[in-house]
Amino acid sequence: MNDWEARDIRHAAQLLVGDYYGERPEEKLDMIRGEKEKRAAYLCKKLSCNKSSVALEIGSGMGLTSKPFAKAVKQLYCSDISESFLALARKECAGIANIEFVHIRSEPASFEFPDEFFDVIFSDAVFIHLNLYDIFWYFSEFQRLAKRRGRVFINIRNAARMDMNSFAQMAGFYRQNPATLKTLLCWNSLDAVIKIAANFGFRLQSAGRFRGLYKGPTVDLLFDKQ
Repeated sequence: MNDWEARDIRHAAQLLVGDYYGERPEEKLDMIRGEKEKRAAYLCKKLSCNKSSVALEIGSGMGLTSKPFAKAVKQLYCSDISESFLALARKECAGIANIEFVHIRSEPASFEFPDEFFDVIFSDAVFIHLNLYDIFWYFSEFQRLAKRRGRVFINIRNAARMDMNSFAQMAGFYRQNPATLKTLLCWNSLDAVIKIAANFGFRLQSAGRFRGLYKGPTVDLLFDKQ
């Protein structure tokens, strides 16, 4: 069992949105759904999705972004390392025919999809938890999975704008239990992430302010495969 397995719906919501909605975020799921719908619309536009797009979501969580996103594409594959999240996502997305679910059994992740299978790969509020080694191996997989001119979207916490109060809080959690490292926020060099992406044939198309729950030094990054 990994640290992303939720004990109940409250714990799942806390893992998903942190303390942004207070101590009982499960009581505000309709509000969270509304925010996720806006985010899905933004992502679909940013990624130039259409009804012929085949998309992979890394870290689909409770499926709150997946459900509206699926309306804009031909097929959406939702992947997550947490089986409890996948169970909640299946329930959230019940009745939607063009969604399939994939369990990421270990990281660094590898997938059993054919080469150049996806038009779009996106991961929202997931890479903010990953270190550069994880990011390296994910982009290695993206190189294999993305079609030529395929688009990849991630977001990271920008180390150049690191807030010491937030970092100190994460450092405190880490000291209490180093095994929970993967659930903590992680700051990375923007230049290093762009260099890793370029190593695998991806060119940065845009870098902009994150429009969602994670304010501050989080930056949205859009790449395309050369």
